[in-house]
Amino acid sequence: MNNLELIRQKQEIDGLFGQVRGFSGDPYIKALLTYYLCIRVSGFLENCVRIIFTEYSMPRSKDHVCTFVTRKLREFPNPTYENICKLAKDFDDQWVKTFKSSIPAYIRQSLESIRVNRNAIAHGSNSPITVAQLANYYQDAVQLVERLEETCV
Repeated sequence: MNNLELIRQKQEIDGLFGQVRGFSGDPYIKALLTYYLCIRVSGFLENCVRIIFTEYSMPRSKDHVCTFVTRKLREFPNPTYENICKLAKDFDDQWVKTFKSSIPAYIRQSLESIRVNRNAIAHGSNSPITVAQLANYYQDAVQLVERLEETCV
């Protein structure tokens, strides 16, 4: 990652993973902390997509175009692989081709797992996700963000 805000947010999430992994109290409380962490990871992905596309747009566009892009990106919740691809295509047809060719199926599945678990948690359902599973999904999601950042420059 090159963007300082992306790096800062990633470091914050990394720190939270350390705290949750190190928690040795009640397993129920650890599960709740893992739920919280899943929602934070999902929010991190949303922020990354917004930051990457905004960072691309700002120096290349007039103020009114930047305002439009910023407003449109605010409407980009719960990123899915398909929605990220659609957004990349809206910016540049070649970007989506490059991005799709760089993302293996296991990374797409990890992104989907984050989304499914986040939605279950946010809507009051239980989730079987463990901190170890979430950490694996998160590492894959970071790879996706890095490839998106590399593509959209």
